[in-house]
Amino acid sequence: MASRKKRRVGSLAVGALVVTVGAAAALLAGGAGAGPQSTAAVPRGDTLYTSGKQWGPYTNFNPLKPDYNTGVVGLVYETLFRYDPLKDRFIPWLASGGKWVGRNKYVVTMRLGVKWSDGKSLTPADVKFTFETQKYKGAQYGTMWKTGLQRITLSGRTVTFHFKGTPNYQEWDSNRYTVPIVARHIFKGYSAKEIVSGNASNTKKIVGTGPFRYGGGAGGSQTLQWVRRDGWWATKTYGMTMPMRYIVDIHNTSNTASLQNFLQSKIDLSNNFFPGIDKHVGGKIRTYYSKAPYMLAANTAWLVPNTTKKPLNDVAFRRALAESININRIVTADYQHIVSKANPTGLLPTWSKWIDQAQVKKLGFSYSISRAKARLSSNGYRDRNGDGFVEDKDGSSINLRLIVPKGWSDWETAIQIIADSAKDAGIKITPAYPDFNGLVEERNTGKFELAINNEKQIGNTPYTYYDYLFRLPILEQQTVSNFQRFTSARSWALTQQLNKIQSSSVKKAKKVHSQIQKVILQQLPAIPLWYNGMWAQYNTSVWTNFPSSTGNQATPSTWNGYINMTGIDALAKLKKK
Repeated sequence: MASRKKRRVGSLAVGALVVTVGAAAALLAGGAGAGPQSTAAVPRGDTLYTSGKQWGPYTNFNPLKPDYNTGVVGLVYETLFRYDPLKDRFIPWLASGGKWVGRNKYVVTMRLGVKWSDGKSLTPADVKFTFETQKYKGAQYGTMWKTGLQRITLSGRTVTFHFKGTPNYQEWDSNRYTVPIVARHIFKGYSAKEIVSGNASNTKKIVGTGPFRYGGGAGGSQTLQWVRRDGWWATKTYGMTMPMRYIVDIHNTSNTASLQNFLQSKIDLSNNFFPGIDKHVGGKIRTYYSKAPYMLAANTAWLVPNTTKKPLNDVAFRRALAESININRIVTADYQHIVSKANPTGLLPTWSKWIDQAQVKKLGFSYSISRAKARLSSNGYRDRNGDGFVEDKDGSSINLRLIVPKGWSDWETAIQIIADSAKDAGIKITPAYPDFNGLVEERNTGKFELAINNEKQIGNTPYTYYDYLFRLPILEQQTVSNFQRFTSARSWALTQQLNKIQSSSVKKAKKVHSQIQKVILQQLPAIPLWYNGMWAQYNTSVWTNFPSSTGNQATPSTWNGYINMTGIDALAKLKKK
């Protein structure tokens, strides 16, 4: 389902604890419930309060392990480059530059004058060490070593990555801004197992190059505090300074509690999904857009069919199913216009330059009950017993179980709308709400029939979406992609072909994009529904100049991966009221 590090929704226990600023300060000061890492209370005017990413204890300070604590990457650990998805550009960061030399060598020039928070200098050896940890079994970014990266060499300030044959350029572009660089002199003390799956929770060893250092709240605390540090290299290089002395993240207990805190000016930046937030926008409450859809698009919510099960293995049935879904009703009734309908390719608005719009117009699907009914009938799906629902071609009943995680209230409503809409076309769908872990087990093992999923996020290339849809081979456990178990050797070959094309070769890449999108449009391996928002609401009672479409254009999120896009720019441009 949706990545837990990127998305949580739903009203989970209305009576849950409301963490006020006073309570947060008490916790940080060592009050009731505070852990041993507590710190002194912080002044409100110097503190940015955030919430939305964290739905559990602050236990994971390991930047090389998925689902790290809020701010670990971006505020503390940094990357070689950053990527601005709104302007489609890479920003040199710990690296002052990088380029391909020949076909299969990528040379990074390291920036001078960068120091770790313990005073030691960042060196090329730190970069080499970081990337080589990804050879360890189970490493998060280990694919690069399995698909062509052979060795890394150092010379003065340069780091050269040597690839075998034609590199996977699309993947490498993503690695440039997603792999956080760690201090060799710290992490060499960890075993391979600890680097891959440990929490690196010794707070004395949280040593980064970013603008903040650890300030308290590890373990079972309800808050995590980051403290601005002196000597951040980007202040001298880019003139960037952090206007807040402290960032305090409050972990979520429920959306109800978080919304209450937010409206009472006790949270400044919320990255929760808040039902009905459109009714509050105006005055002190702001969003990226001042009107619908209010939020930037962060990912696509797909209806994922298990293509190994009848009748979902029939493309004609999948297309009729797509035509039977009133997506506009989901956008209006479920989300009150804070999301928007997805393009039939599923590609995000930031990837519009890659979308073959003429092909979409010709091959894309749209909502039409009459067309869905006609398609079902002409392909042998008819209501033979008069119960209002079509049977399969062999006369057997069709009752498709559609699952989303229990408690994700917006998705629970969405699948009820889908079931109600499909009913008009004669397709029987039964909504079901397993707990998250149960859903993951069904999804990964291929036991499910239909599910909603939005795993892949905004980024530098649609390659990630194509990989998500077409990756082969199909394994017994599908854990990250092709949950629908769609088998198309040609589609996967095209996806791999795109991976071998540099993003600068726009004309060449567009031809492959078009071919891949043709498969998506014709075969519907998954059905794109709506663009999930980059949930971000701002209370401007204490801080102003948050990101907006007309001003500070940056990614306004603390979710994993967003601070090291342009979230750090968003924070640097905030102003005290």
